Amino acid sequence: MSTVANNYQVYKVQIAAALAGVDVNVDEVKTVHDKKPLASSPVLDTGAGLVFQSNAIMRYLARSAPNSLAYGDSVLASAQVDQWIDYCLNQLEPARGVWMFPVLKMMDLNMKSYNAAKKDVSRVLKTLNTHLQSNTYFVGHSPTIADAAIFAALLDMYSTVFSPNYRKGFVNVNRWFNTVAHHPAFAGVVGEVTMCTEEKRAEMPKKKEKAKKQPKQQQKKEKKAAPPKPKHWSQLLEKSEMNLDATKKSFFCKKPFNPEFFPGFWDTFDAKGYSFYTAVYNYNDEHEVFWKTENMVAMFIQKLLYARKYAQGVLTITGAEEEKGPWCIEGLFMFRGLVTPPEVMDTSGAEYYTWTKLDISTAAAKATVEAFWCNDVVDERNILTRHYFK
Repeated sequence: MSTVANNYQVYKVQIAAALAGVDVNVDEVKTVHDKKPLASSPVLDTGAGLVFQSNAIMRYLARSAPNSLAYGDSVLASAQVDQWIDYCLNQLEPARGVWMFPVLKMMDLNMKSYNAAKKDVSRVLKTLNTHLQSNTYFVGHSPTIADAAIFAALLDMYSTVFSPNYRKGFVNVNRWFNTVAHHPAFAGVVGEVTMCTEEKRAEMPKKKEKAKKQPKQQQKKEKKAAPPKPKHWSQLLEKSEMNLDATKKSFFCKKPFNPEFFPGFWDTFDAKGYSFYTAVYNYNDEHEVFWKTENMVAMFIQKLLYARKYAQGVLTITGAEEEKGPWCIEGLFMFRGLVTPPEVMDTSGAEYYTWTKLDISTAAAKATVEAFWCNDVVDERNILTRHYFK
């Protein structure tokens, strides 16, 4: 396995290998990009192909030795292992980085983000503490790769920034951490863990010297010379008599939607000021776990927060039934303007969709809009779940 230096995620892989009883050699390199264009450290060469990203490598090692129970002892247990690995990746590790990197001088200090990250870590630890109140490990009765992932993320924090007073608030997490730290699979990788006695804090950035004040006349000249701020794209559009907020209120005035919305809507729709686009996920053949597919839809809808002023729509999961995949993520949105807004296209994940403009002057296109927004079936495909964006 190849990795760059000072990468805590290598511990995940090494502990997972120990739990699974698999030997993994670690080579420290300056870069892993020669291994694979998309690769990020660490990268595992299996002999049959490359696997990159620590969580993917952990899962590969655990699956290669099912009798080790590193991935749990049942299908349900494996799903619970996945949920804690994903929780660690999405909730703990981002906040960990913003707290730890300035302390380790790997990132410039931003006090607002630094303090917010501390609160986020405390929030995550409260969740972990509640779960561990009645559980020795995160899943089952022996350590799994879920424990490996969370332990590796917390290791440097316990030894660097979790002071004794801070640790008092998370008794159950402390008990679990000490338990796994002394487990042979963990101790054999990280050795003896030393708890910090005092929080190590990030150094405050040096104050910049204040620039000498310029004469008032010179300041006025500079202000006059400053270029005007560019207008937002929405301010360049022609005014429309159709109001998006009013449209949303009309559609959602009844739960889950107003069944009498569309007849009156088409009579007042402003085709010069608004447009409709279908959105189809490009890799629908990969959706074979329904709850993961549904989470993907819900997360993308949440990410579209900054497009609320300019969009209304729906993302659906279509298929024969919830128990039989793969399923298709597809949806239909109405946008202010005649093209997809930057607030939508700049959203993380938007690049995985194909966006196609509808010719709303046709009856077929209007029927498609109504089907996606209101019906149980669209083009003979069952809508199994629907997430509105409003």
